[in-house]
Amino acid sequence: MKITAITQQVHHPDRYSIFIDDTFAFGLILQDILYFKLKEGEEISQEKFDFIQNELVYVKAQDIALHYIGYKMRTETEVRKKLQEKEFTQEIIERVLEFLIAYHYVDDIQYCKSYITQRLHCNPKGSYVLKMELKQKGIQESIICKTLEQMDIDEFGDAVRLLEKKCARFDTIDEKEKKRLFAFLQRRGYSYDIIKEAFSYVLKQ
Repeated sequence: MKITAITQQVHHPDRYSIFIDDTFAFGLILQDILYFKLKEGEEISQEKFDFIQNELVYVKAQDIALHYIGYKMRTETEVRKKLQEKEFTQEIIERVLEFLIAYHYVDDIQYCKSYITQRLHCNPKGSYVLKMELKQKGIQESIICKTLEQMDIDEFGDAVRLLEKKCARFDTIDEKEKKRLFAFLQRRGYSYDIIKEAFSYVLKQ
């Protein structure tokens, strides 16, 4: 195996990309390059390559991932993007994710449950919007749908409470205000049937 190029990374100037046989292998700081005596045009032994890959690069990627999830839950996709931004190889990224998932440091199912619970408690939204928000975070649709089915979501009750919060009196409400409130609930992800049922309930009070 020959080191064919050592180039400074654009987004991380303190790190350098090492190319072996014209293929990106890993990124290292200058101190590590000097320590391992890596030079363009010279051979690198399999033993040295494996040591750098397993004991240096992988551990660095793992540390970055653990720090990233240390103060906030993250999805598998979010962690993958973070490591891609740091220019780790796909092999290293998958190894780190395998470790994180195995020990439940990253758990998309638990993330879904926590996200939905927090949303419903602090800022209620309908299933449609919740589903879209979770998809944007890279969670598989099958996981989202299964989690939504398992959770006790009272869309009707939430829609009623939002209407009551937005309108103090319903006995004098006009059509213009009804349309405004209807559009408000639609933007929050509630279905036509849920909105209609909620309106029917508050207008009869």
